[in-house]
Amino acid sequence: MGRRLGLWIILAAGIVFVALLATGVLSKSTGGNSKAIPTAAQTIVTTPEGSPALADNPFGPDDWGTYGGSFDETRHSTLTQINQQNVGELGRVFAINFHQLDRAIPEGQESFPIVVNGIIYVTTSNDYVFAIDGGSGHVLWQYRPSSTGVYSDYGVNTNRGVAYCDGKVFLLTLDMHIVSLDASNGNVVQDVPISNAVPGATAALGYSETAAPICYGNILLIGASGSDYGVRGFVMAYHTDLTPAWSSPYWTIPPADEGWRAAGSVVGGGTSWNPATIDPETNMVYITTSNPSPIFDPQARPGPDPRTDAVVALNLFTGRQIWWQQQLAGDQWGYSTSQPVLVFNTVIGGRRERVVSVGTKEGEWFMYNALTGAPVWQHVNLLNQNEHPALKPGQSVTVYPSSLGGLNYSPSSYDPGTRYVINSEAETAVTLQEKTNAAALNKAKVQGDVDNGLANGSFGTTPIGWHNYGSVSAINTSTGAVAWKFITAEPGRGGVTTTASGLGFAGGGNGDLQAFDTKTGNVLWTFQTGYQIAAGPTIYEVHGVEYVAIAIGGTATSSYGGTASILDVFALHGNANQSPAPQLRPRGLAPGVYDQPLEFLSTAPASHTLELTAVASLNDAAGDPDIDGTKKGSMIVRVPSGWTLDVTFANQSSRNADSVAVTSRPGGSPVAFSGAATPGPANGVPASGVAYFHFKASRSGDYALSSTAPGRATAGEWIRLEVMPSNAVPELVLDGKTYVVSITSGGGGGGGGLGQ
Repeated sequence: MGRRLGLWIILAAGIVFVALLATGVLSKSTGGNSKAIPTAAQTIVTTPEGSPALADNPFGPDDWGTYGGSFDETRHSTLTQINQQNVGELGRVFAINFHQLDRAIPEGQESFPIVVNGIIYVTTSNDYVFAIDGGSGHVLWQYRPSSTGVYSDYGVNTNRGVAYCDGKVFLLTLDMHIVSLDASNGNVVQDVPISNAVPGATAALGYSETAAPICYGNILLIGASGSDYGVRGFVMAYHTDLTPAWSSPYWTIPPADEGWRAAGSVVGGGTSWNPATIDPETNMVYITTSNPSPIFDPQARPGPDPRTDAVVALNLFTGRQIWWQQQLAGDQWGYSTSQPVLVFNTVIGGRRERVVSVGTKEGEWFMYNALTGAPVWQHVNLLNQNEHPALKPGQSVTVYPSSLGGLNYSPSSYDPGTRYVINSEAETAVTLQEKTNAAALNKAKVQGDVDNGLANGSFGTTPIGWHNYGSVSAINTSTGAVAWKFITAEPGRGGVTTTASGLGFAGGGNGDLQAFDTKTGNVLWTFQTGYQIAAGPTIYEVHGVEYVAIAIGGTATSSYGGTASILDVFALHGNANQSPAPQLRPRGLAPGVYDQPLEFLSTAPASHTLELTAVASLNDAAGDPDIDGTKKGSMIVRVPSGWTLDVTFANQSSRNADSVAVTSRPGGSPVAFSGAATPGPANGVPASGVAYFHFKASRSGDYALSSTAPGRATAGEWIRLEVMPSNAVPELVLDGKTYVVSITSGGGGGGGGLGQ
């Protein structure tokens, strides 16, 4: 009797413990080191009471039916036709150039194709979708969104993929809609604004969608981008008819004006902008959350900013929080936890354990018990250089990595044969100079228009002499130690895919697609695709032939990509002819070429966008006719064709009004580009006033940005604007020195879409 009573007490205690987890009472953030923390959690948990059982994977072994290949996001294929002995025989069998198929499709590619029943479903920038025969490369159908005209005004136009279920393909759009397409022909089934179920989730308030949704058991899961713009992060679930599956969204952070968001709507963030992970054994959902906002102004949000830079576990059927763990409290460097979570079984100390793992933009890796969130391994450094002192208002601080570094959206892979988690990292650096008056500037701001807190551009500048590079590393999940690592010439952005034959595949910013031994890291095969790569490989089989597909073209925020929109597909005995390597400028800084200065010209949060500060009568209240302290075109701004310039014009004269316009010659007319002039009254910007305008430099040629006030352009108040070929690099010539404007140093916190 005593033994039976003891068993009942133990069972009752276990039920209470699980109930507390389900309600979120035991949710917390913990610190720790890299030591294993034993847990008593069961490895396999039965389906929660009242929740329907779901099939683990509706797709076959030949398919790659969801973003990570399977809902646990492990990016591991069981196919073995391509192996370590014959991988050298891989060649390109077909390539689809989306920009040639439709010239309206922007260059740049970050899509992660899925494959169902031999059909590839792949997206492009600006939310186009293509269905392609996976064996022949024949395009079956194309979906062209109706909002492409609106999208041209979006700085970030990336789309990373679709979801498939219930005979439909699901797409998230830049303007915050969910579109379902008939998988057989691409016809629109439904188009639903996300704001119908998620209050305030609109593009006008700073939200956008760049990620692939996940559809599991006919439940569609979505998050959104926008952390850098002060939005409130959320995750929401829908049925396949796009009616809400949860009674309300799961909000990652408090409402505006509450808790740590007491400073108002400009303080926010915590968006979940990468695909969710689902554990089919427990029907638990794992999401990641990005940085708090303002991204580089921690004084506006003192404290740990709970549930930003975190992993959160939710109930699939209700959205109820089960546990959460924060990887970085009070983030001030833009080090989001954005990589999709992996869920898998491993062995620790001879004991099987169900775990989740994640890497961060800080370049650190974590592993937790999947059921309880108890830490197993923490703060495992994956980078060669990882230093980030606290920011200091008015001072330049160099940090390693940048907000584009470490593990951005780059997904990892779990190889069960070695029990290694394999990552592709970005080894980057940036100099950040925090503003001294960021709080004052944000007092007049609203959600969607947040000053990020930096004085040197939107996301900092690259240190002089530094060149970003990459690495691929493997972590032994049984020990928490790095098993091997190799260096790549350019940052890793697209992630890793492994196979049951002991192969790993990863693409690089230099255009190389590489295959390596998952046990040793030895590179076994390299193929030059011709364009930067910022997406992960998809592995599938059609009619007994195994294929490797990867989107190439890259992103403008890394390795000078954004140069093409192509899908390359490889198989054994394909064409072995490789392409010329893409232009990577600068591979290091050439003689006479200097790095970006801290003022006047810098990258903007949006891709292919520059911020130009033009100050008339610089530091001269008497009104000397100059711009940025220069006269008669001695300062030269070089902009690639097709890029946008966001211009801040400040008139520091205390005596006279002034204004500027871009024309073919100093003081001439008409305005060369639509919008390329200060707005406002005809007599110009008042003394000590400021005006803003933006325009697209759509035609190559030599122009002048000059004063339109009588006599001032003739007196020397103009700078030269040279619109270069579209593949050129932005530059600023000042005082006889040429500054390369780095487009790899920033890249956004990810929450804004640019990290991306």
